[in-house]
Amino acid sequence: MKLRIRYDVGKWLMGRFYGKVIYPFVLFRKPKRDVPNWLFRHEMEHVYQVRRMGWFTFHFTYLIHAIRYGYENIPVEVEASRVQNKKLTKAEQKLFDES
Repeated sequence: MKLRIRYDVGKWLMGRFYGKVIYPFVLFRKPKRDVPNWLFRHEMEHVYQVRRMGWFTFHFTYLIHAIRYGYENIPVEVEASRVQNKKLTKAEQKLFDES
């Protein structure tokens, strides 16, 4: 499934978040020029998690873990936060440049 990246989607859809993955969509609250590399990398990690776990399993476990542990302690969020400061791969940079 082709990944679809959308920028400047507005607060009404994003709530308190600046990035969100609702696969195959990657949504950012701000315009592209205001999306930092670390945030793009963070959301790409969620894309990899969805692809690894499957759409339903990812979103279902995300919800259950959010209820059980709170947002900051959701295992997939911890994992994405751990890698968000890594340099974008060539494929990620190309995707960012083309979107």
